[in-house]
Amino acid sequence: MRNLDENAVDRLHRIVDEALLAGGGDCVHNFFLGVYSQANTEGVPFDAAVLLEYWSDLVRTGIVAVPGDQISATPFVIRRLLLTTRGRHLLENRDASPHNPSKYLAAARRRVSNPDDIALSYLGEAVEAWRCGLYRSSAVMLGCACERLVLLLAEAISGNRALPGFEKLAKSLSGRVFISALFEEIRVTLTRLKSDRKLPTELGDAIDRKLSAVFDHARGLRNDSGHPTGEAISADDAEAGLLLFPGFYSLVDHLISHLQLAGTDSDIQR
Repeated sequence: MRNLDENAVDRLHRIVDEALLAGGGDCVHNFFLGVYSQANTEGVPFDAAVLLEYWSDLVRTGIVAVPGDQISATPFVIRRLLLTTRGRHLLENRDASPHNPSKYLAAARRRVSNPDDIALSYLGEAVEAWRCGLYRSSAVMLGCACERLVLLLAEAISGNRALPGFEKLAKSLSGRVFISALFEEIRVTLTRLKSDRKLPTELGDAIDRKLSAVFDHARGLRNDSGHPTGEAISADDAEAGLLLFPGFYSLVDHLISHLQLAGTDSDIQR
């Protein structure tokens, strides 16, 4: 049973990550001793249950490989604790890596001014499904998170009469929503604002490069996963979606904030 608060848990997780990146040790026993010693040195509260739970997640997600006892019968020498290539990549991504859900979700939340609990709940389920190796499920939940953001962006445009396309989007939202068609209407509106130089350059340039690209990626994975086509979703595809999502969310959040404040043409240009 955990006896630590969330901050202490995250600090203990960080010590584990840094120990692995620094070399880890030659076996799990020595590694755990090193983590325990480092936690004491830094004054971080230690809880063996927290450590074991996190370690189990690291093994299950393929970040570390721990050979079984039978490996000793082989005619070659192998480390009894190995940080995998994929594991090093994930650990070096730090806040961006979904292997540590609380840190990943906190980092995603920090990138937006007004976090949406519904979008983040879908994102949280996408992360947990990915960690369990349920890549189709992860893709479906990530697609739902992206679709939620598209709805919020459509609402921001439809609620502002100063914006082109507001009436058409309001009508679309009043009936059955088809998310791909809705996104296309949003893209048309944003592209028009860009052409009229009524969007900041960094937002206008990101319409196709990031907004459309990430949505199309997530939407494609969701369609492949959410229909009985038998289409497989790889671990890399599911992970890529999770890594792209925080940047996508940040862009949508900036667009919403900008468009909600746009009462006149001069406001839109600011």
